Amino acid sequence: MTGKPTDMFYNTGIATYVWVLSNKKREEQKGQVLLINGVNLYGKMRKSLGSKRNEMSEKDVATIVRCFGNYEAVERQALDKPAEQKSNRGRQSANAKEAVAKTFAAKLFASHEFGYRRLTIERPLRQSWQFSDELLSELRFSSSRAINTAMKWVYAEYGETYWSDEEDCEQYGQLIDYETEIRVHIKANLSAMKEKDIKDLLNEKTWLNQKALLLKARALQGEIGNEQHDDVNPLDCVLKTACKTLDIKLETAEKKQLLSAICWTNPEAEKVVKKVHKAEADPVYGLFETTDAKGKAQVVEYTPDSDLRDNENVPLDPSRSVNEVNEAYFAKEVQPHVPDAWIDASKRDDKDGDIGIVGYEIPFNRHFYEYVPPRDLSVIDAELAEVSREIMGLLGEVGV
Repeated sequence: MTGKPTDMFYNTGIATYVWVLSNKKREEQKGQVLLINGVNLYGKMRKSLGSKRNEMSEKDVATIVRCFGNYEAVERQALDKPAEQKSNRGRQSANAKEAVAKTFAAKLFASHEFGYRRLTIERPLRQSWQFSDELLSELRFSSSRAINTAMKWVYAEYGETYWSDEEDCEQYGQLIDYETEIRVHIKANLSAMKEKDIKDLLNEKTWLNQKALLLKARALQGEIGNEQHDDVNPLDCVLKTACKTLDIKLETAEKKQLLSAICWTNPEAEKVVKKVHKAEADPVYGLFETTDAKGKAQVVEYTPDSDLRDNENVPLDPSRSVNEVNEAYFAKEVQPHVPDAWIDASKRDDKDGDIGIVGYEIPFNRHFYEYVPPRDLSVIDAELAEVSREIMGLLGEVGV
């Protein structure tokens, strides 16, 4: 892979690279990648063509071809190239930085040095729940994003005044008299809504179904109470008991919307248990040993929090097994910072089937970066002081 100078093509000022791919390498070259840094092999054109300002001479091309033919590393060496001409606009520094010498180099790498496995790192979901009036009020409206906003506007505009939550309210959900006004509002403010969604919004059944769910939730509130709980794990049992006591049946969709309304993420709450396992604990891969309500030991899998999901790129190391490399990286780079994290073992590479998705990245500039130390701080301070004096002098002249 050869890095070419910038500004080599018309209206293309970005860096460009030439890749040479071959399946007929010599035996000693297999599994190796040669990076050639030719970004300084150029000369200025007499006349620019848009962003095309640089060109490579035959000598520059020969340097790259010779390096590729030898297929070996080349230590950084200075090139016989003129320094870049700096702009003379504006105030010139009295102690300008020295021009960096243009160099040429090449480095040889094993192909696995550019590879990594991308691990998915999960952390447990923590939730609180509460049957509060404010949270339950959201059940009046559909959970569908397509009509939720529109339902809230319609209720505030027409329903809140004329409808009641009594079971014998015959007007609840009837919008035929306001259809024209509602459609005008939707066209002006919610133009992305489809006709199907508008019909659902205007359908009395949509409103009555949501009202029925709201009334069920209020009945459960009277049985369960409205206190906040910071452990969502017993909620399912609490809900089943209350439904049985009140002879209330919650459909699957209703239960899903109810739980979504009364639960929220709380970093201070208990972790949400997804499943209890009979296998041995393996915290690296998400099986944690804990105790149940009776103090009995058990191994659990927690529900992952998608908002806390992260990825780690683990460098490939063919001298060790995949699991050994992954676990060593996890123990060093992840666990000390987030002890409750784990590796998602279900994310595997399609080709080798091991944990982690294999990828490759060639950070060309990083490998050929040349550190240029900054100027001494005293020199910068002196320069700033001089500029300040000049500015104050100019301000003084303006004042006169």
